[in-house]
Amino acid sequence: MQRNVQTFIDEVTADQLAQTAVKGAYTQLDAKVADWLGGFLDNVQADKLAQATLTTDHEPAISFRLETSVINLPLANLTEIGKVTVAEETMPIKLYMIAESEAFRSGLRIDELGSAEDVLADRVAAESLLTTWLTAQTDRLDQIMTADE
Repeated sequence: MQRNVQTFIDEVTADQLAQTAVKGAYTQLDAKVADWLGGFLDNVQADKLAQATLTTDHEPAISFRLETSVINLPLANLTEIGKVTVAEETMPIKLYMIAESEAFRSGLRIDELGSAEDVLADRVAAESLLTTWLTAQTDRLDQIMTADE
């Protein structure tokens, strides 16, 4: 799966994103990974730009997203994506895991899940990687909260 960078920017700007959402209890988010990833990958398989959100009630707030992109920046940073890429280039679509919370020092954690082709070719490995990553993010938030007490 590839996109011309300008086409990618135009599609995101026009909100031509397939969006899915899953909700889960903070202490049981791992149980939601298969649904979260599955809905996202169904859209990627259909060659759609996609965003999938996993929401939970927690204080401080934390959000988790899966996004397709040409570079490791959240889709919300579309202006920056345009600044650091070449509009005429065609680039592979990669899948990113994003955690956001004001409790994190930088406010954001973004990691690559893999290229669209690689993840679609091995969904089991992708689910395992995503589960490990999600656990690391909740553990990180728990450590921050414990340190602040």
